Amino acid sequence: MARFESFERVQARVRTTLGRNVRELRLALGLSQGELADRAGTRRAFISDIERGETNATLDSIVRIALALRVETHELLKRPNTKLAE
Repeated sequence: MARFESFERVQARVRTTLGRNVRELRLALGLSQGELADRAGTRRAFISDIERGETNATLDSIVRIALALRVETHELLKRPNTKLAE
């Protein structure tokens, strides 16, 4: 029988990956958290929470942030050195 990670471990990993990717892309564009929040139609504190992996972002929020960062939504959830199945 295959062994699966617990929900909590997967959730923590996804939140960490999302936060790291949002931060790296935001900084690459030279945006502050406030500027990204304005572009995404959300609050600066929410962007901060996402970058620290401390919130459960909705799909709608992730899509808005991806649009504000000018990337495909899946790029925000992509782990480093991994390829998504096509």
